[in-house]
Amino acid sequence: MDALGKLIERVMDERGWSLSTLARRSDLSISTLHSWKSGDRATGTRGPSPSKLRQLAEGAGLSVSEVFEAAGRYIPAELAPEEERRFLHLLRSISPEDRRVLEATMTAMQERKPQAQTGN
Repeated sequence: MDALGKLIERVMDERGWSLSTLARRSDLSISTLHSWKSGDRATGTRGPSPSKLRQLAEGAGLSVSEVFEAAGRYIPAELAPEEERRFLHLLRSISPEDRRVLEATMTAMQERKPQAQTGN
């Protein structure tokens, strides 16, 4: 079992939760959690999506960094409120077409991170 599966097992054991309880609290499907727990994380070619990992963190009462680390994903950095405000201001000031380009670029950068960490 990989680290994400072990983390899910630990949460269930410590809290006395079933897989269905964790699924309900995380707003994830039982089949998704079961596949992660059993080590079959292939919910796409890149593994669990960041949004689903965040759902697991919130539902299980874990830190985002702990869940991302267990999943072998790049751990997202926290933004200071002022930094977030500046980025949102810049985002709102560009055209919708430029926002799509920026989003595609940022998505590519995010998807590249796990490969750079594992050397693939």
